[in-house]
Amino acid sequence: MSKTIDLMSSPASKNLIARPSERSDEHQRFLGFTIGDSLSALIPLINLQATIKISLAEILAVPQMNESLLGIINYGGKATWVLDLAHLMGGTGYVRTAARTGMGMLFQVQNETVALLIERVGTIETYDIQQCLPMGEAMYTDRIRSFLAGYFIDDAHQSRVVIDLDRIVDALIGTPVTA
Repeated sequence: MSKTIDLMSSPASKNLIARPSERSDEHQRFLGFTIGDSLSALIPLINLQATIKISLAEILAVPQMNESLLGIINYGGKATWVLDLAHLMGGTGYVRTAARTGMGMLFQVQNETVALLIERVGTIETYDIQQCLPMGEAMYTDRIRSFLAGYFIDDAHQSRVVIDLDRIVDALIGTPVTA
């Protein structure tokens, strides 16, 4: 692992494009990233502890775990679980690509640190939470929708799905998720 970047720091109108609101309590900051080739995603910044670069060679596999849990790494002297987010959501999965490194978005769950492994981290974006739209049944597969809290339409008229960390955790500690 090398560089660590510390990150601790129903529409209200007919216009569905997320715009700045006048009330600051309606704003929420998100970290943007892409899952696979095309799924443009967001994760609430408030949930993130840091992002780190992860070498796949550093991941120690743990037998008899959910296939999406790649194993553990040592981060700050503690065992940190590494989750292949694309695989969990029904995609090909990160380790089935030619990549040797990725980015881990770290968050706390039940006193454990978990790193969601993705290709690269995007930008920090701010959206009015009142403009978060519910997922429609025709949008994406059931599997993908099961891990989403909703979506925004950005200024370029592109959808930006919001990852629901609680649903991801439920899938991992509940019944095993199969591809």
